[in-house]
Amino acid sequence: MAYIAPKDFSQDPELLATVMRVMGGDLDLSWMKDHPHPIRAHASQPARGLTLDDINRDPAYGPASIPEIVRHNFSMAPRGAVLPEGLPSLGYRVNRKSDVWADLGPALFEESKSRRWAPASTIPWAALDAAGYGREEDRAIRQLATGLISMCLVAADVPSRWVWLMNQEFHEIKYLQCAHMFDAARMAEAFRKRALYGHGALGRDSRELGDFLKMVIDSETYPLASAATNLTLYSFLQALGRRLEFVSRNAADTALMTRIVQDSTRPIAYGVDHIRSLLAERPNEAVALGEHLDLIENGLVGLLGSREWIEPLIVLSGGNVDAVAAFYRRSVDEYFARCARAGLDDRAARSPLPAFLNLIEGRC
Repeated sequence: MAYIAPKDFSQDPELLATVMRVMGGDLDLSWMKDHPHPIRAHASQPARGLTLDDINRDPAYGPASIPEIVRHNFSMAPRGAVLPEGLPSLGYRVNRKSDVWADLGPALFEESKSRRWAPASTIPWAALDAAGYGREEDRAIRQLATGLISMCLVAADVPSRWVWLMNQEFHEIKYLQCAHMFDAARMAEAFRKRALYGHGALGRDSRELGDFLKMVIDSETYPLASAATNLTLYSFLQALGRRLEFVSRNAADTALMTRIVQDSTRPIAYGVDHIRSLLAERPNEAVALGEHLDLIENGLVGLLGSREWIEPLIVLSGGNVDAVAAFYRRSVDEYFARCARAGLDDRAARSPLPAFLNLIEGRC
């Protein structure tokens, strides 16, 4: 439903009379008299430029001024601005600071801008003309790239579902979510180009991948979505980037995977800091997070065991199934370590992932 203002401004006599008085030289300038206190904002490191952390040093404008539950501002007014009466509510649903906040957020947003790259020109695509892969290996990379397109688009869709519901007082996190969307869209673009470059073709979609991604995108609260996306999904996207960089035989794949790893690091760092901060403020949230990750990790088992995922990895490992099992083990161990740093205790004790790893390692 469209929002209808309480007045027809084009027919509002009070507004029109005010405009005529102002145009006649009767300036009230109350907005100038009502100016908030000024601050001294300068770049702490001039070579780096003026950052969000630089302008957040004053408590009146920085995140220290945000209460745990925002009740004073539901408009688009920026944090620290003077709020006149009658501002319309934009219907924000995420109004608890601990639901979204991470102290690393402002710095991660600044980093995302400094690490920008363009798939069209940054990747030396012509290097794929003599990539050095056999026919099966070439098809295996294109198959993985097909699935990664979907994974990256969901990584873009998840923050888009939540960012407009976040209170404007959390603008640094809103900025960061927009950066995450752009980064994920760029990765999806790059993987599509990798799949189709030269005499290319997209591979086959995976039902298990679809189930996993649906579990992620259907997360019912923002903290659950953050854990599923930033901790779980991005951990395995980053791990795959490292694996494909390791088996790369050309400058194009090396450059592409290096940047995938780089761009996955920021959401992971935010996710760890966010969940850790949330649990420090509201430790009881660990129950819901743990139960949700039980579900997400079950979906991940399906993905890791699907033919569309594991078989291309075996092909790219020269048929060495033990190398793929070792890759899975390292990736899961790293993921569990991140969960522990985020305050989620010992995920290995309740997750279905260890039993799956034991199975493919021949331990069952």
